[in-house]
Amino acid sequence: MSISVSIESSKKTAGAVLAAVTISDVSSSLRSLPDFFASALAPYIKGIDVAAVFKAVNFTGKVGQSCAHVANGIPLVFVGLGDLDKKAVENMETLRRALGTGYNYLKATDAKEIMLCVPEPKPFDLAREVYVEQVTTLLHIASYQYVEFKKDKKTWSPKISFVGSDKKNLPSIENGTIIGEAMNMARTLSDTPPNHMYPQIMADKAKQIAKKYGLTYTVISQEEAREMGMGCFYSVAKGSEHEGKIVVLEYKAANAAKKQPIALVGKGVCFDTGGISLKPSNYMTGMKYDMSGAAAVFASMQIIAQLKPNVSVIGVTPLVENMPSGHASKQDDVVIAMNGINVEIENTDAEGRLILSDALCHVQKKYDPAVIIDIATLTGSCAATFGPFFAGLMTRDEDLAKELTEIGFFVGDKVWPLPLSDEYKPAIESSVADISNSGSQTYKAGAITAALFLEHFIEKGRRWAHLDIAGTDSKIPGTTYLGKGATGTGIRVLVEFVRRFVAK
Repeated sequence: MSISVSIESSKKTAGAVLAAVTISDVSSSLRSLPDFFASALAPYIKGIDVAAVFKAVNFTGKVGQSCAHVANGIPLVFVGLGDLDKKAVENMETLRRALGTGYNYLKATDAKEIMLCVPEPKPFDLAREVYVEQVTTLLHIASYQYVEFKKDKKTWSPKISFVGSDKKNLPSIENGTIIGEAMNMARTLSDTPPNHMYPQIMADKAKQIAKKYGLTYTVISQEEAREMGMGCFYSVAKGSEHEGKIVVLEYKAANAAKKQPIALVGKGVCFDTGGISLKPSNYMTGMKYDMSGAAAVFASMQIIAQLKPNVSVIGVTPLVENMPSGHASKQDDVVIAMNGINVEIENTDAEGRLILSDALCHVQKKYDPAVIIDIATLTGSCAATFGPFFAGLMTRDEDLAKELTEIGFFVGDKVWPLPLSDEYKPAIESSVADISNSGSQTYKAGAITAALFLEHFIEKGRRWAHLDIAGTDSKIPGTTYLGKGATGTGIRVLVEFVRRFVAK
């Protein structure tokens, strides 16, 4: 069950209070009750000596500080924001993490209704409607719990009301809820154990999304893919007893401002053993998250179907398991992609780029998109480069790189460019085929050489960007609002890109 976010009720009662405060707010409270509290929180903290509460625990409002207190049976949680004197996007991330801390404190109270008090949007350089939407999305992200295989499936789903809000904020709350709930849906898919989340189950989920939200659903079977010339996709899919699928979701804008659609392509390896190039067991744990790119595309399409932007969008997700078997591809095999390129398989654990190559060919041939963004947990190299806080971004389109980087900071899901330079191209040369699926260790830079492989399947002149989310898909340390499992990375970036594309 999902949390509920709403505007302030006229009853002025609360089961709990969560307030994000600055150093200035706290300093003022030590002298007298400031306007911040008097205008917003006063109805909920009558008779409470806030200054005494702060003094008792030496709470000054610094970043990372929190203050929990129960008065008149009402839990009060104050979280510090510091001076909010950094860049607007950094201030917003400070708020996200502070609210994540406060939300986690309140979980233990089991409060049914929380009054939320946040600063005015000025330090974040956001219009109020955008600010409310982003905070609402954050609250849903923070509420995520995966309990499917726990005996105790109890979850906490409070009603959260914005202090000082009114009916004008309802559309922003609704949009933030649409985004947050879809993100949590994708996180549930990613967190689901792989024996309960193989290609057919994912395809069925996509079909449910399409039916519920009015998208067009198409599925290409493993055998159909082979007949269509998708030799790279088929080479991976045929190794598993669970047949591979390529799922296509289409959002058709009623009055599209632009004729060509946007294409989103997501890698969906439901479990990655490495295939014949078998991973060590300690590297195999967590490979259920190798379908996070496909989950991100599912969620993005669900959001887009509800926000109804004035541009058509195609979501393509190749879904497979990468397994060792008598039918699996071998090292030294050569397979032929949909566009006729011969690929030598030097490493069956470089399977993501194989399934993406045919998906990229298919979406260009059938839909002629204006721009393609692919998203994939593609390389350990990218995770090693950026760690858990930035996804890798590779494109030759400088405008696209600039826009996606700015969007990442704006929504709190950061990406950073790596050079897609021809100097690395020799790394994927093959002595027996057109290219190799594995980059030479002489050149290192595995994230870049993987992107250069994908570029061979992008038609000349086609706008394209590649997002490598291998480091950001799960288990992000120190980010209070993301919890322990899947993160839903990339979804906010894809959706915001689509929304801005329409606005141009």
